[in-house]
Amino acid sequence: MNQPDTLILGGGISGLLAAWHLRRAGQVVEVWEASDAVGGWVQTLPWPGPKGEPGFLERGPQGLRLGRNCALARLCRDLDLSFVPRGPKGPRWVGKGGRRRPSPATPRGLLTDPDLGLAAKLRLLAEPFIGTGPEEEDLHRFFVRRLGVDFARECLPALVAGVLAAPLERLGVEALPRLRTLEARGGLLLGALRGGPETTRLLQGGTGTLARTLAERLGCVHPQRRAQSLEALPGGRWRVRGEGLTLDAAQLVLALPTPAAAALLAPVAAPSAALLAAIPTLDLRVWHSRHAPVPGWERGFGLLIHPPEGPGLLGVVALAADDARGVPGLLQLRTYLGGAFPVAPGLEAWPGVFQELRRWLPELGEAVQVREEPCPGAFPLLAPGHTARLAQLLKALPPGLHWLGAARFGPGLPDLAEGIEAWAKTFPAR
Repeated sequence: MNQPDTLILGGGISGLLAAWHLRRAGQVVEVWEASDAVGGWVQTLPWPGPKGEPGFLERGPQGLRLGRNCALARLCRDLDLSFVPRGPKGPRWVGKGGRRRPSPATPRGLLTDPDLGLAAKLRLLAEPFIGTGPEEEDLHRFFVRRLGVDFARECLPALVAGVLAAPLERLGVEALPRLRTLEARGGLLLGALRGGPETTRLLQGGTGTLARTLAERLGCVHPQRRAQSLEALPGGRWRVRGEGLTLDAAQLVLALPTPAAAALLAPVAAPSAALLAAIPTLDLRVWHSRHAPVPGWERGFGLLIHPPEGPGLLGVVALAADDARGVPGLLQLRTYLGGAFPVAPGLEAWPGVFQELRRWLPELGEAVQVREEPCPGAFPLLAPGHTARLAQLLKALPPGLHWLGAARFGPGLPDLAEGIEAWAKTFPAR
């Protein structure tokens, strides 16, 4: 095999995307993945039914959010991936005031939200006339400026907690990079209209199909290869040592979780390692469960809880009855807890979680199957000022060494796809 121009450490979705774009640019690339499975959080895992029936769960995203010609959509076309035919969605709710109500993320939800008066709804219409804001801004101030204080207070906490697992005030606008893009296009409403519609699509075989297909097409991804140490060589080259294996490369890309990247960097680039280690990450606890079907929920549902009413419960989503990942005749749920929100002691085990779910979903019957999937470090906490700290980190990296991941480009798959595609265009030519 040819000596690689570039060695990528980490076979999660970031490392696979980086390898894909560099290979297309003519680089000879090799990817090391410490575990025995590629994809990181983007994995579709087997979960047989109670009688051994085929069934699956998602370790990460349930589906892909795609724009008309976004980087993620282009990637899926290049990989010839197939999508599940689109059908109607089930109900989307927010749990607030002790009951569930239509989600304000839909036009109907906005019009019927009892906490938004006429003045607040009229204020939303003024959004296209609001100018751009300061470069450094937390999410709460951003949305107050663009959509008004009532919307930011009454509608957004549940939506942001359900997506980013943290309060608005602890997140910078960097946590949702698309907001700045929309603002530059004329505002959230006009920017979305000019950019075209976005839809969430389900891949045939689950979201993990994306990572598996990337790895198969690349043919240079090596599981169970853990990098143990780095050494800077003359001329900006790098030497990586693993267990019984040493490899030299002109360029080295760290596509690892921030704690692992910081630990590898510490002996050779202490300032960069310290800045990486300072990026906080959030742990999620995720429960998957299967229940008897509930009439009216055949198309699935989504429920987000307005913090702090859920004592650590962030939300729950249900698969549609015809979703191939589920088991026929059972309703499959995925329940999220934790992140930056403290979890009540009573929710440490499934009985307490189920009791809390029944508070919002009284129709739900006892689970016939339960599986917990802890997700340590699932989200980076991109606090206000992250852009400036990120620039400092990238400037401190030694020559020939690169770092990328969700903490650089944003936590969503569309953000990663856009960011890594743009990054690859600036990569040194072979």
